[in-house]
Parts: sequence; C-alpha cells; structure tokens
Amino acid sequence: MWFLLALSAGSVPAHAQKPELLDPRVTQSTVVDTICRPGYADDVLPPFDTLQRQKQQLLSQRHVDPQSASDYALDHRMPILLGGSPTAAANLDIRRWDGRAGQRRKERLAVFLKRCVCTGDMPLAAAQAAMSGDWPNRFRNLSSPTCTGG
Repeated sequence: MWFLLALSAGSVPAHAQKPELLDPRVTQSTVVDTICRPGYADDVLPPFDTLQRQKQQLLSQRHVDPQSASDYALDHRMPILLGGSPTAAANLDIRRWDGRAGQRRKERLAVFLKRCVCTGDMPLAAAQAAMSGDWPNRFRNLSSPTCTGG
C-alpha cells in the first residue's frame, strides 16, 4: 500500500520534505529503536508545561482569541510518530482540533502510517511524504485503512 499512498501523494516526492522538521535520530534503520518502541513519543516530548507555553505563544502570534484556545492543538507539522522533531520550532504550529484537516484526524492518520512503517509495510520516507502537503484531501476516508491496500 505504501506504493499506493505514494501515488496518491501526487507530486510529493517519496522523502521527507524539510529536514528542519525531522529528528535526525529517526531513520529507516533506527525505526525499531525509535518510533516503533512503545513509549517513544512520551520519552522525547518536552514537558507538558513547555508544550503549553509553545501553544500559547503560537496562539498569540496568530491573534487567536484566548477564549478559543481550547479549539486548537499544538501541532507537530511532521508528527513525532513519523520522525518529526519534538523540539524544533520549525516543526510546531497550531491546528484546530475538528474538521477534515483537524488535529484529531491528523493524529489518526499518523498512528495508521506509523503502524505501516513498524510492520514493514511502508518505508519511513513514504509515510513522511504521505503526511506532507495536502494530506486532508489525499486521505478522505480513514474509517478502514489498511497497509496492504486490499
């Protein structure tokens, strides 16, 4: 299926788009010891207070009304589950929780792609490319995805 996902990515090359978004410790040869290891994301994420400060700073920069702050999540542009940097400022953004391009949906896609990488059904670079760009329109149906395309 990784081939099908890569094809659905259109013009997105089968490699991560921006090195500044990535954690250099995560490569195809290290996935077993990094993203596929239980607890990996918890181990590499900064403390909750730090994440909250980063979110508040981004909300302020984007002039989001503080009353609406709970409608937004701190987003890692390249998810940590797919080798995104947990600390690089370039990898941080805010994203609304709901909607086709919402954080809930993005997290579901990241978990699915991570599973495909960890089972060996998809290379890490293909998963990163699939998550780059216009993923909300490329992955319209996440109700029953499979890594095998069957």
